[in-house]
Amino acid sequence: MKKIIILFYLCFTFSCNEKSSLDISLLNGYWEIQSVKQNNKLLKTYPFSGTIDFFEVSNNKGLRKKVNPKFDGKFITSMHQINFNVYEGDDNKTQIEYYDFNNNKFVETIIKLDSVNLYLTNKDNYIYHYKVYEKLNLD
Repeated sequence: MKKIIILFYLCFTFSCNEKSSLDISLLNGYWEIQSVKQNNKLLKTYPFSGTIDFFEVSNNKGLRKKVNPKFDGKFITSMHQINFNVYEGDDNKTQIEYYDFNNNKFVETIIKLDSVNLYLTNKDNYIYHYKVYEKLNLD
């Protein structure tokens, strides 16, 4: 009986200390916003967005830029970009800490990230749903 209790205790301890297994490299690329929710209420959908978010991350540091797609498959980019750091928060969730051009800081939490979808939330409990951007196909 004592061995069973010790085994149960060890399993419980390790399961509570699990680190996120998020593959942050999936964030690299172009993401198109789909919707915004708050408190389980859909606030806005974006059937088409003329602005795409570009993320580039390496070694837990990265940048985020707004770009506009062109019909030839290229993008119009601005000189403005926002730098960020990626880290594991106290709740074992992956956080993105941004610094704007005035060195103001704000944080978003990655709720879900896979090869197709990205869900981010912030301190105001807005949930932003993005999908991987698919190039315009005019054929």
